[in-house]
Amino acid sequence: MFIAALLLAVVGSIVYHLSIKQVPAGADPFFSLAVSYGAAMLVCLLGMWWLPAGGQRGLGALNWSSLGVAAGIVGIELGFLLAYRAGWNLGYAALSSNVLTALVLLPLGYLLFREQPSLGKLGGMALSMGGLWMMLRFR
Repeated sequence: MFIAALLLAVVGSIVYHLSIKQVPAGADPFFSLAVSYGAAMLVCLLGMWWLPAGGQRGLGALNWSSLGVAAGIVGIELGFLLAYRAGWNLGYAALSSNVLTALVLLPLGYLLFREQPSLGKLGGMALSMGGLWMMLRFR
């Protein structure tokens, strides 16, 4: 399940980036996202019906994190939509965002959740930053 979950995220991200780059330039970004969210909601509702319940359902089972996820989704999707409209290439935008996000999340993981940094994680981050610099410098 560990690898399958990651592969699902990768496939979803590929479909997402290929799709959002094709949103017509004249379309209102918020309307486009609202239609996408409506379709995503239908998929989620079908998923709830199709799969057995994996936990409690109902608003009482949730906390503030659902609103945080919603704010994050809007920020990510609106950011990429506007980045692609501004002329960013697929690989540059996605890699830049992911590397910079990891750079911020590594210390936050330690501060908020006591996730231990390691030499390997720090080295990987340094390599990622170097790769991002090379890609953007020599494009």
